[in-house]
Amino acid sequence: MSLWGNLDAANNAPKSSATAGYGGNTPQVTANAQVYFANTRLSAFISNSAIGVFGVDATEQTNALTANYGHPQHAGWVLRKTGVGPIESITANTGSVTSNGYITFTGGNGNGATTGNTAANARIYVNTNGSIANVTIISGGLYSNTPVATAASGNAVFTLTLGGRANRVSTETLVAMGSLYGDNDPIF
Repeated sequence: MSLWGNLDAANNAPKSSATAGYGGNTPQVTANAQVYFANTRLSAFISNSAIGVFGVDATEQTNALTANYGHPQHAGWVLRKTGVGPIESITANTGSVTSNGYITFTGGNGNGATTGNTAANARIYVNTNGSIANVTIISGGLYSNTPVATAASGNAVFTLTLGGRANRVSTETLVAMGSLYGDNDPIF
């Protein structure tokens, strides 16, 4: 029985990987990468992070240069870890008008992530002519990448700055191989 296969599938993922010792909600068999196969859920195994093992063929490895998924150094079996962070600041474009209210945040789960972010809560205050006077962050939430912020009405365009490990993806090649085939994971 080999320790890994060259088909991009859970039953071919490495039997042992660098995922051991991460703690948190790690499954009972922490050294078994098969339980991490194609995981994109935030906090599934580690609080405030998404960790997964992905099969990356040579074409996917090359294409990852243009994607915001992290860039594996080599085709093969790759450990991918995505961090999260809160919204630290929100600014509105000059001359933006809207009404007093709350900002709606969409996205931000990270590229390919399915669930797990915590939504932020922010309030807009306007002056008498409807121009934005202040944006107050009530809670920053947790996001893998920058969400889209929209007001209920008006022309406001918001710029968000995230803190923590948001917008950071690291990859580690566990098994380098150019013969991997198939595409059973949602990222690369």
